[in-house]
Amino acid sequence: MTITEFFRQDSMALPRRHAALLLPVVTGIALAIVGAFGTYVGMSLLTRLLHFVTGALLITALVIAVTALVRRYLFSGAEPLWAAIGVAVAVAPIGGWIVHQLLWLLAPRVLPFVTYRDLALQVLSINLFLGPLIWAIRRMPAEATDLAIDPAQPASPPDTCCSFRSKLPFAVRNAAVLSLSAEDHYVRVRTDRGEALILINLADAVAALGPETGVRIHRSHWVAHAAIRGLARQSGRLGVRLDHDLVLPVSRAGQKLLRNQADRVPSDA
Repeated sequence: MTITEFFRQDSMALPRRHAALLLPVVTGIALAIVGAFGTYVGMSLLTRLLHFVTGALLITALVIAVTALVRRYLFSGAEPLWAAIGVAVAVAPIGGWIVHQLLWLLAPRVLPFVTYRDLALQVLSINLFLGPLIWAIRRMPAEATDLAIDPAQPASPPDTCCSFRSKLPFAVRNAAVLSLSAEDHYVRVRTDRGEALILINLADAVAALGPETGVRIHRSHWVAHAAIRGLARQSGRLGVRLDHDLVLPVSRAGQKLLRNQADRVPSDA
């Protein structure tokens, strides 16, 4: 994944992801207003705003670049929380240097009163706050807004299915797909041989498998007919129960599709 793709995907994502990108800038504005880290002493409000917001933008761009590399070369998909924390720590020394350079440009008179170590620790503290928070925001479950699902969608061409399969790890490439779940810009593919997280749009993955193999029960979930073990209620909401007691939520549109195929679904709700 390139940095351009990272930004392009977020520009087409839900508002919660826009909020995740804007959060560092908002934090920078707040730090400037309160004069954090003693900056209220030697810097005017305008200088503080320029300092903190510019620093937030530069360090955020650096975090995005490192995260894109981590996702591509270490995980082939969304990074776990511990990796997000690791990126926050790894970026802190360079972030301290960025802040030092900004002070040299905007307020050189304060440099004698602060060390590079202090600046790196300040960046680290902010990164450790924002990093896990943004990680959590970007993985919040989608709003329970139903998608109009057309049960009569056309069968996918063979090359589409091959493209989908080629994204899977070799160990599960030819396995039977049991369910799909959208996670951020990725899709978790559960098979009878294990699961994998791949970079693909859920709609494209569903189209690749074809309408005859399963049903999209929710904007974020698809299940294969053969994997459905029944219906269940979880926290008051209807869900489809799969093997290993996994329950995936069903939207109103998904319920209609399930009713149309009730002969395939043994209900125990």
